[in-house]
Amino acid sequence: MDCCMARSKGYDPIILAKKTEEIVVKGNQRKYVQLGRHLRFYGGTSSATEVGCNLRCKFCFSQEPVWKPASTGQFYTPQQVFDGLVSNAKKYGNQIISASASEGTLGQDHLFELLRLVDETDYVYVLETNGMTLGADIEYCQALAQFKNLHVRVSIKGCNEDEFHCLTGAKKEAYELPYMALKNLIDAGVSVNACLMVSFSDEDTMKQARETLFSIHPGLLKSVELERIKQFPRVKTRLNKHNLKPNQQISCVTI
Repeated sequence: MDCCMARSKGYDPIILAKKTEEIVVKGNQRKYVQLGRHLRFYGGTSSATEVGCNLRCKFCFSQEPVWKPASTGQFYTPQQVFDGLVSNAKKYGNQIISASASEGTLGQDHLFELLRLVDETDYVYVLETNGMTLGADIEYCQALAQFKNLHVRVSIKGCNEDEFHCLTGAKKEAYELPYMALKNLIDAGVSVNACLMVSFSDEDTMKQARETLFSIHPGLLKSVELERIKQFPRVKTRLNKHNLKPNQQISCVTI
């Protein structure tokens, strides 16, 4: 991955998170594109499409919600989001609800109000996150422990800091944040698993990531998901622009 040799130090995801929140959060409301769509993940999930992210992944399938948050979506209250998710879940018989296509931890007040509503039901909410904010804010992780119907999925972008910088453009130092998020969440007693983007990795870098996960908690290796890109047309165009090519030899490797 030649782009890993880029000279740029990269942006700070924590600073970008704060700037993005100014755009996509208003009081207890957050921006969404839609409030309920059926996905096949986890045996069937009802998911809302959030707006706003603090990473700029070059393999991301999302478009306007990440790259054009100011002109995308509209503001919804936690109750409106909850109602939309439950309506879709009832229609398809799903027990898992979530939000995706952006960063789930933006707008803490909005999220916590939504999780309180979920706790009054039998649904499980999967919080999709890149771990940047949670890795930098241990109190956020500790506060999440109050919610009984919550599971957190921490998506790690690459298997070492060079891959992370190449794939996201963020500063290399931020690569440790999702691992810190995993530790913070486990220490707080929050249900959590890790997801590794491995499409641009090799066996050596995957071994590095595996050892890091094991050092945090051996159980993380049992639940880790290996994420491989799906080359939708917009993804393929973006990869070509950045001269990024997935490692085809890694497609069948398990961790």
